[in-house]
Amino acid sequence: MVAQAIQDNHVNPFGLVVSGEAGEYADALSLIVGPQLLMTYKVDSDGEVIGLVQAGLADAVVLDEAVAQIDVLSLLRMIRRLNESLLVVLLARSPDSRRLEEALSLAAFSVVVKPLRLEELLVQVHRMMIRLNTNIRKDRF
Repeated sequence: MVAQAIQDNHVNPFGLVVSGEAGEYADALSLIVGPQLLMTYKVDSDGEVIGLVQAGLADAVVLDEAVAQIDVLSLLRMIRRLNESLLVVLLARSPDSRRLEEALSLAAFSVVVKPLRLEELLVQVHRMMIRLNTNIRKDRF
């Protein structure tokens, strides 16, 4: 999996950018997954998210719509202009079908309904690491 790819290629840990409720679990995620496999970046603004994406430090982003200064879908559009394949999970209070459809059309990895639980965040991180691992293997062969 990702751990094997990291050991084989000595690549950087999985870079996870978290905002809002997800940021509350950043330390727990780092302890559970381990610093060799996961580097979390807690952000408080849209500019910080964009900066980390531009710097290439983000493999995945968890965006909380409650803390985005602009509409979270607009922020996702900005991210897509910088990186079409970045894994992005959206946290929403109660997404309606139109917002869900738009998020999926922007290739959101998933939409999670708040309140966020640590277990759900771990599931999302695990799924994203599997997806990244699959992409790494695909690129090798």
